[in-house]
Amino acid sequence: MTLELVISDLDGTILETEDYHRLAYNHLFKELSLEVSWSKQDYINRLNVMGGGKLREVFSWLNKEENQYEKFRYEAYEKKTQLYLDLITKDLRNGRLELRTGVARLFEEIQASCIPLAIGTACEKKAAFTVLEAALGPDFCSNLATLCGGDDVLKKKPDPAIYLLVAQRCQVDPSNCLVLEDTRHGMEAALAAGMKCIVTPSEYAKEHDFNGATLHAIDLETPCRIGLKELQCLFN
Repeated sequence: MTLELVISDLDGTILETEDYHRLAYNHLFKELSLEVSWSKQDYINRLNVMGGGKLREVFSWLNKEENQYEKFRYEAYEKKTQLYLDLITKDLRNGRLELRTGVARLFEEIQASCIPLAIGTACEKKAAFTVLEAALGPDFCSNLATLCGGDDVLKKKPDPAIYLLVAQRCQVDPSNCLVLEDTRHGMEAALAAGMKCIVTPSEYAKEHDFNGATLHAIDLETPCRIGLKELQCLFN
């Protein structure tokens, strides 16, 4: 085996963005005139439920007929996504949100090499591009091998579908891929795809069990620097 493709998750791995999803839901609740506000623990309790499941819960709080759910789900998802993007791009511009430690340096190393870099995220593809452009610039996005979002697959992490799709589009055998992740379900998706996985837990995932990870670190600089050479050594 040899390292032929690096795939990175987005939320939590590149940026600490999970709490922005919570804040976006709380803004959505206000717009729906709901007297509900999710705390961090409330949101952590729902993290294993993908967007549709959360919106199903929200719909249950409204006095609406079941035949209205699909329209509500579509409109609420679009609104929540826009709220999420507005919050993130605003904080990136004013410096309140920055890339996780070591991410920019590692991505520069990879994109300067002959090894392609791709993104595999549960985030909607269009939204993912918006966040990546705001955080890393348009040149970074144009140099990606591919970006696969949650709207590209039917099954979400911990199902391996998203990572298998990235490998397929890049025409790389999964065994020659390495994934950067921040959560247990993301790690499980990568391992189930037959890929190696480096985990740097995000704020909401620090208590997850990362047994089985190829490498588990606090971040890409701690306890030691993780660069392209270190990624390649995992395949020796």
